[in-house]
Amino acid sequence: MSVLRLLCLFSITGGGVPKKQFEYFRRELLQTYGYEHLFTLNNLEKAGLFRVQEGKSPWPLIKKSLRLAVEDNDDSNPKDIAYVYSGYAPMSIRLVQHALKGGWGAIDETLRLLPGPAFQKKQLLDASIQSDSPADHFHYENAGAGQDGRRSLVLVVFIGGVTFAEISALRFLSKQEDMKCDFIVATTKLVNGSSLLETLTDDPLSLR
Repeated sequence: MSVLRLLCLFSITGGGVPKKQFEYFRRELLQTYGYEHLFTLNNLEKAGLFRVQEGKSPWPLIKKSLRLAVEDNDDSNPKDIAYVYSGYAPMSIRLVQHALKGGWGAIDETLRLLPGPAFQKKQLLDASIQSDSPADHFHYENAGAGQDGRRSLVLVVFIGGVTFAEISALRFLSKQEDMKCDFIVATTKLVNGSSLLETLTDDPLSLR
């Protein structure tokens, strides 16, 4: 399983695997672990986790724009969510951080480099509810305590699964002085690198 995890990381951060190396890796995996894993490789390709490189990788721009790699992070006294991965900030939580501190307008170009559509929508309460419960009227670009001092409550939904590290990063984020809100996490599943790949693997036991 660790071999597949490394290959998927190599593919994702490189914008895919160069064609010659891609064919080589496929052949070596099938000859080593069995040709029944053709289904595994097909599943990884469909999920976009293992694919042929097409053009220049957007990863360097994404990493710089979202500040995903934090070299000066102190694990004993962390000041950034990157501490959960010893210097790497989970992209999902960095997006949450941007959404709460000013919206995604400032990183619109970066969002276009990520797979899948991106949009932001405001839900405003009617005037009567606003006057009765001002603290419950929440805007993502102005997350903070309500007029009566209560902290805002933010629901973060992960479709497909969330890791314990991402949850830890959200907890850390809520404790920061400039982030006066608490988070509720909703997800379809708690996952890690191995369990995520097992859902796409024909026979996970044979890859261990």
